Amino acid sequence: MGMIDEIRWDAALPEGHPPEDRIFQTNSLDPSWEHYLVTPEGRLFLVGNGWQDDDLEHALNGAGAEVEFHGDIRLVSRRGQREYLARFTHGTLEWIKPLADGEPYCAVALARLKLAKARSTASNEVAETVLPEKPRPA
Repeated sequence: MGMIDEIRWDAALPEGHPPEDRIFQTNSLDPSWEHYLVTPEGRLFLVGNGWQDDDLEHALNGAGAEVEFHGDIRLVSRRGQREYLARFTHGTLEWIKPLADGEPYCAVALARLKLAKARSTASNEVAETVLPEKPRPA
């Protein structure tokens, strides 16, 4: 298993998300076992590091550094295993949405799905033309 980062989410979450489930894991931020906070205003801050701080709550006691992240972050809630995709523009949250089962969470994941589908289709077409017909009973 690779490294992950943890994010405490103080900004609004999609409807239906349990209010007590605010800690998320991600590997979308150059994972280094770091602790982040998304403020109620939707700003992203680096607030600690798992190598130096006991846990995310302890890390929040110190000062943070604002992160000018620009892109999408895939989030998995620690308690409920809910998955979300959040888009940030220059460190500010633009939107957050739940991911459906199997929904790609980035352009690369979508490309991988398309490539697998293309290979599967091409493989089936080749198999249909190359495989000999089944012998018919006499």
